[in-house]
Order: sequence, then structure tokens, then C-alpha cells
Amino acid sequence: MIHRMDTDDWPAGAALTLAEVPAPGFRAEMAGHIHAFHGRTVPFEARRFDVALRDARGRLLAGVAGVMSWGWLFIEAAWVDEALRGQGAGRRLMARAEGHARAQGCHAAWLDTFQAEGFYRALGYEPFGVLEDYPAGQRRVFMRKRLA
Repeated sequence: MIHRMDTDDWPAGAALTLAEVPAPGFRAEMAGHIHAFHGRTVPFEARRFDVALRDARGRLLAGVAGVMSWGWLFIEAAWVDEALRGQGAGRRLMARAEGHARAQGCHAAWLDTFQAEGFYRALGYEPFGVLEDYPAGQRRVFMRKRLA
């Protein structure tokens, strides 16, 4: 649902809206404008990749989704099926993602987590920031690791 909002102080013909379900391309459209703005002073390039473990039928068993930009690897998401947890699958996938990023010139990695801080600490990540009560009653921890 889109709600039209006040238009008193906006340019003629402009309309302020609030979309409770954003259009599929909205975030990409905004990112294009933001990257163009930053690109005038600090050129921006982001390269996405994933590392996936799949069974013989193609079902995802574990994966890491990453983005490399400005010499940093950002771990967007990492997941391991419950049946494989504690067997080294996550550690091996993270090592592969970090190795790929290192080979592409990344000097460091960062991520955020609210359930796997101990796992990432064991991989050499260190906290650099915390959001308390995000989600409620927990902490979201921002972590980083030198790759080079």
C-alpha cells in the first residue's frame, strides 16, 4: 500500500509517498544514485559472489553470500543446515569466501551477527560495534577481520 503524504514544501508536481511494500527496483534505483554521488569523489565498485554447498539434487546445504568493495569483504549472509553444523562446513565456506576476497585484493572483512558471535570469534573476527536490543533482548555485533 502506498500512502501519499504532504506536498507543501516540495518542488511543484513532486509527491512524497510511503510504500509499506517497496517496489522491487526501488533499492537498486536508490543505490544507483548513491553510488553515482560517491563515485564523484571515491569510485565505487561492488562485486557480489557466493560460495555454496549443495547436495546431489541441488538442494542448498550451506552457503555464504559476500560483497567486495573498497578493498573490504562484507559477509551479507552465512548459513549452514542444522544437520551439518559443528562439522566444519561453516568454517570451510568462510575460508573459501575469505580466500576469494583476498585473491581479489581485499585486505579485510566485516559482518554483523546476533547469533553466531562465538563462531566468528573462533575464525579471528573481532567486535567493533554493538547494537543493544536488536533484535529485542539480544545484541547485534559488528565484527571485522584482517585478511592481508
